[in-house]
Parts: sequence; C-alpha cells; structure tokens
Amino acid sequence: MLARMGVSVSVDAINAAVLSLSAESHHAIHALVHTVSELEDTLIHLTSGLLFPLQHGITHKNLQCLEILWEKSPLNLQLNPSTNLLRLHPDSLNAAGLSHRDCFNSWKMLGDLINYGPLYFHQFKDQLGELEIVESIPVVKTPILAACAMHLSNSTVSRNISSVVELLRQGGIDDPDKIDDPDMLDISEYILLFHGDLGSGECLQAAQQRRSIEDTPWKRLQHVVFILGLFHLQMASANAIWCTFLQPLSARDDDNALMHDIAILQPRETGIYGSKPRFRQMHELITYDGICRRLDCWRVEANKDLDAYAASELLFDDLKAMADQLTQNYVANHRLQQTRSRNYSQWDEQYKNRLLLNKYFLLYEELSHWLLETCIFAWILIFKATGKHKYVTQMTDFLYNIHFTYPEGLRKAIQYNVLVNPMGKKGKFWAIDWCVELNNLFIKVINGGKSSNHTADHIILESPLVQIYQNLHKMFEWNMLHSNVTNQHAEADMSQTFKELRKYMMAHSPYELKPG
Repeated sequence: MLARMGVSVSVDAINAAVLSLSAESHHAIHALVHTVSELEDTLIHLTSGLLFPLQHGITHKNLQCLEILWEKSPLNLQLNPSTNLLRLHPDSLNAAGLSHRDCFNSWKMLGDLINYGPLYFHQFKDQLGELEIVESIPVVKTPILAACAMHLSNSTVSRNISSVVELLRQGGIDDPDKIDDPDMLDISEYILLFHGDLGSGECLQAAQQRRSIEDTPWKRLQHVVFILGLFHLQMASANAIWCTFLQPLSARDDDNALMHDIAILQPRETGIYGSKPRFRQMHELITYDGICRRLDCWRVEANKDLDAYAASELLFDDLKAMADQLTQNYVANHRLQQTRSRNYSQWDEQYKNRLLLNKYFLLYEELSHWLLETCIFAWILIFKATGKHKYVTQMTDFLYNIHFTYPEGLRKAIQYNVLVNPMGKKGKFWAIDWCVELNNLFIKVINGGKSSNHTADHIILESPLVQIYQNLHKMFEWNMLHSNVTNQHAEADMSQTFKELRKYMMAHSPYELKPG
C-alpha cells in the first residue's frame, strides 16, 4: 500500500516506514495509558477581582496625593515621628456616665430582651430605634464590575505584582513609559485602593519595599494603597475568641464554660469546636450564646424569672435604665481591676472570665455592625494577646496611616469606601473581600461549568459575565413568578434551643458572684 501511494518504492524503505509508524503508534499508546507516574496536576490556581467605582462624592482630586504620601512614607527613608495611638479617640461620657461602647452594649442588651425575651417585651421594637452613630457611610448603591479571572496564584510577591498589573490593564491603565496612548488615563499623580486578605497585603508591601529604589512611581508601585479586607478581620476576631475560650483545655473545666453551652446549642459538633471550627460555626456560636448569656444577665439583675419580670409590665424607659446598669455590671471594664484588688478570698475567677466573655462577644457584635473606629484598637490588643501579630501590624499601620499619614481627601476616600452597598439599602453594607469571595463562588462553582467544561479556560472566559448571569436569573424568576423563591437562608428558629440553654444557665447561675 505504501508503494502504491508512492511513499516507498523499495523493500528497505517500506520496512523503515512500517517501523517508524509502529514506533509512533507505540509512543502514542504509551502516552495515552502511562498515567501512573506522570499524573497531571489537577489543582489550578486562578485569581479573580472586582472593580468598584468610588462613591459618596469622592473624585479624582481626593486621590491626587501620590507625592504627598511618598514624602511621608518610611520607604522614602524618612521615619515617621512616634505618635500615641491611644489618644486617637478620646471617649467622652454622656449624661448617664456611659461611653460610646457602653451605649452600644446597652442598646444590644435591650435589643436582645425585646427580640428574644418573653412576648411582652416585643411591643417595644418600634421604640428601640436605630443605634446612635457618630459618622456613617451614606446609603448609596455601589456598582460592581467583575474583572476577568487571571491564571495566577497570589502566593508569591511576583504573582501579586502580576495580578495588580493585569487588573490595571483590564481597567485601561498601563505603564505610561511603555504605552504611548493619549486616551489612556495617566495615574502618575494618583492613588488606587486595593482591598485583599492579609497574605496579599504582605506581598504588596514587600513588593513596594523591594522596589522603593526604582526611579518611577509605576515601578515603585507608588499608586498602590492596600486596605485589609474587613471580612478577613471578622474571621480573625472569631478565631481569637476560639483561641481564648475554647482552645485551652483549662477553659473547659467549670460548668459555665463556653464548651458546655456548645453541648446544648450544637451537641453533634463539640469535637469540631474543640479542634478547628469553621468561621460560620464560630459566628453562629458567638451570636446565639451571646444572646442567651445577655438574657441571663437580665434575669440575675431582675432577681426573678424573665416571665415573672415581664408580668411587672415595666415601661420602656425603665428597661432602658436597667440596660444601662447591665452594661456597667456584667461586662468587663476598668472596674474589674479595682474589684480584683480586694482580698483573694472575696473574688471569683470564673465570674471574672464570664464578664470577659461578655465583653469579647459584644466587641464581636460591634465589629459585625461595622463600628470600626470604636472597636479596631480593642481588637488590636486582643490579637496581640492571642498571637496574631501580623494582624496587629496591619491594623496598627492602617490606623496610623489614616490619622497621621494620608491627606484629608484620601482619608475620606478610604473611610467612605471601606464598605460597599451593592443593593443600595440600609443595613446592607458588605465588606469588599466578602464580595470577592462571593464572586469566586459564582465563577468557580455556580457558573464554572460541569465535567469536561469545568476547566480554567472556561472559568476565565465566563468570569466577567457573573453580573449578566445574575440579572438573567432575576428576570427569569420575575417572569416565571418565582420572585418569592430565593437562595438566601431563612433565619433559624432557635427559640426551643434558647429555652434549653437558658434553663441550664438558670441552674448554674454564671452571673452570680460566688466569692472564694
């Protein structure tokens, strides 16, 4: 056949051709079935990003401060003068002798009684009102633009630099010394805000340190200002509570320890909480257990069962005054050290630990309500005590830069855009890194394809279309009259579980002082 095709005309040529084809076939079969020692790496690293336009009247002039920052930057071989961060927020007391944190604690104590206490107290929901805010971010809908995913792993400094350069390129920004385009935005005098987790921040700051000797702002990455994502800060806060009250075996000894509450709230997950719980599990524990503990404080202060207390038919002003008293007596404060100075035989160490637990739970609630300026410094101290020194460094630098390094325009840009509101509704502010994690869920899991279509190329191709798919989904729900069906989880009915936990607390009296 080879001879008839004109490929081979002699016996030797025919044999050589057959051997060559046989060898090629052997190599093809060998490559096809030889999969034991040459497994392909199934772990694919992708980097995704979101673009947010700045809101609340922030213009490009607010960010036109690149040279000012460089003059104050320690990377410019100029040391910043030492400044006492403790004097940042002097907390004045109101007429009732309460600080801003005490006011929040009182509001939370009263809210738990009204929302989760006996039915009589539910009538005061309208009178509870909103939390008093010193300065809040205006409610404005924040547009979200999904960037194309990048086939990069943000595990090294160089790859983080590549991610920044690629994100800027997708936004129409490139090195002005390399690209001669009159239509391209020149950022040689401007700052760009980058949000991310702790690892990304360390890599970007390391890159700026390495490149501080370069001769142009672009090469020095001068335009990059990193902001730690608040969702990761919240996760670190939950883990700090676990390190303090659950990880040590000695913290589980007494009957009022947090682990005993877990046995009632989540009886099948005590082993997980004792080893390494996920963030969602810790978040629910802090929320649910905190509610029951604060209700038990009401019971102890009223000196009667809450149902009997409700039968007294107190007015809202009476409850408000009692909530102010609770935040002074059942949350650890400066009075705790004064009390400990008494005779040791008159002190209760377990009672002290429970007051500290109340304080940490309320600090977590304060962070969950995004009261950042009032609680960040308290969490810095907790992180330092629990060994989270990288978070201590990042948050300390953040406070220092906000109040002593950044000019007024940039300070406002960061403070007003540290959270976003994609829905444009009150109480719907999200951390930016949480939005990125949600975007990762959509591009990698929900819209990432199935089976043979679940490839890196497919994910990268469809990653910018996340918002379009979401809009189509909403239109389909609306047109098919399925708008009442949503993937948002309903709030769990914990009334029976709360009842059992409160019964346990009533039997063991965690908030009654027992000297000695």
